[in-house]
Amino acid sequence: MKSVAILEFPMRSDAGAWPAVEGGSRQVSERSWMRERTQQTDPILLDTTLTWMARLPREMRPMALARSFPRIANDLASLWRRVARCEEYLDALVVDHRGNRTGFPSEVARELNNLRGFYADLHPANSSGWNQVGASA
Repeated sequence: MKSVAILEFPMRSDAGAWPAVEGGSRQVSERSWMRERTQQTDPILLDTTLTWMARLPREMRPMALARSFPRIANDLASLWRRVARCEEYLDALVVDHRGNRTGFPSEVARELNNLRGFYADLHPANSSGWNQVGASA
């Protein structure tokens, strides 16, 4: 039987969400969605994300990403087996197509770049621009 490493991250109770779900609060709709979108302070990693991370080689585990941007880590874990979609998502994370992004902290950016390279190595037959880097030299 294969052992799985345990990764520890802070957990939060969803009890505070119930008033909004039950219709007890209108404040959610009054807040700016941009402010909510840019604030990544809710440290909730799904169990499936922790399992995905534990299965990655130790040097590829995006620990800083999971701590700072758990939503993105959850998204990556859910897309990991959907090669084209995952590559698109990783590309969108590491390349600013809009021209107005501030970027990730250096440690997170490094993890994303390493993870993107690792993913390209796992799926060499997929026709991605990442496969063409260095091929024309």
